[in-house]
Amino acid sequence: MTKLEAAIAAAELYRDLNAFDCSVLVTNAEGVIIHYTEAKTFQAKVKIGEPAPGASVKECIATKQIVKTIIPEHIYGVKLRSIVRPIFEKDGTFSGVVGMAISLLTEQVLHNAAHTIASMTEEITATTEELAASASRLSHDLAKVKSGSERVITEINKTDEILRFVSDVAANSNLLGLNAAIEAARAGEQGRGFAVVADEIRKMAINSSQSVNDIKKILQNIEREAVSVVEVIGSTAQLSEHQAIATEQIGKTMQELTATANEVENIANMV
Repeated sequence: MTKLEAAIAAAELYRDLNAFDCSVLVTNAEGVIIHYTEAKTFQAKVKIGEPAPGASVKECIATKQIVKTIIPEHIYGVKLRSIVRPIFEKDGTFSGVVGMAISLLTEQVLHNAAHTIASMTEEITATTEELAASASRLSHDLAKVKSGSERVITEINKTDEILRFVSDVAANSNLLGLNAAIEAARAGEQGRGFAVVADEIRKMAINSSQSVNDIKKILQNIEREAVSVVEVIGSTAQLSEHQAIATEQIGKTMQELTATANEVENIANMV
């Protein structure tokens, strides 16, 4: 069996063993098609007994060298890589060529996927970086608010001493008013005016004491609310910090995805 005959016999095997769909064409030394094995996903307009289409076969016959070309998508509906090889018999006689047209659909899909992944990761990376910056600023601002709230609680606690002082003054004033009323009663008619003053002092002392209690209740309510706010701010600050860390991790994942897209692109170029 000649090598030309062997190429014809193995044409279907060549096609089926190829990782990508392809067609196999065999011509004689003059470039006339003597065998054609069709591809499964695209059709070429060739006929047995006619000259092989395109310039690759002619160039291979003329140069007796392997010729590699790319066939544009608009010709057969899919981009193809053409490889044409001369066939030499054992005695060195040139007997024909064998050519293979390999579908580059997978390469196109890989290229498109790589470009899509790269584009998406760029957008997501930009978004996550902005989100990380916002989370970091939020965490910083919440820390400042928490610190300010804690200072408010400290200042509220300081009012206890003032209220205690006012309460003591009110109690002493009440006691002085009571003593003054007793002395005014002993003085009789001459102490009546002083008794009125003493009574007003007692009323003022009682009102002051009541106001102190009211203020104390209000401040205690404010303190409880402030403590609650501080706790919420602390919890929110922790969540913000965790968010910043998680966002940073997402950013790293996006970088890895970008690297993967580049690897896919490289693989597509090697196909």
